[in-house]
Amino acid sequence: MKLLVLFFGLFFPDLHPFHSSVTEMSYNVKDQSWEISIRLFQDDLEQTLSSATGKKFRMIPGDEASEKGLESYVRKHFGFRAGKQFSTPYRWLGTEQQQDAIWVYLEIPTTADLAGSYLENSLFLDEFDDQTNLVSWSFQGAKKSYLFRKSQEVQQLSR
Repeated sequence: MKLLVLFFGLFFPDLHPFHSSVTEMSYNVKDQSWEISIRLFQDDLEQTLSSATGKKFRMIPGDEASEKGLESYVRKHFGFRAGKQFSTPYRWLGTEQQQDAIWVYLEIPTTADLAGSYLENSLFLDEFDDQTNLVSWSFQGAKKSYLFRKSQEVQQLSR
């Protein structure tokens, strides 16, 4: 198995053997806001948005059309719920390209921690059967991680 992974890594460096995203959420006490960064593989992002829109999607950080397309997609698949309705009370700060990944930056201005809220992270779950979305958050020294998969798209946040 290791040889197979090595073979694909050497001869197909643009392919990655799994589908995942990583989200980091930390509370900034000074600014009284949650700072959120989401790391997405660019090829997964482009494939997913191409499938979702029915036309070829190319992510170009700083390009208004591709930023709006990504923001619309993220708002549909990443959200918070305090009651029965999902809402996305966050501010879109933008994106940044880093090698084969696109970083998405969001902010939630609030004085409350998110414990007891529900988080939805269904990014790419419709596109890839093996997709996993890891979310790690920290609040006043406490740290917690959650793993989102198909059938586990919504989870309650706790401390």
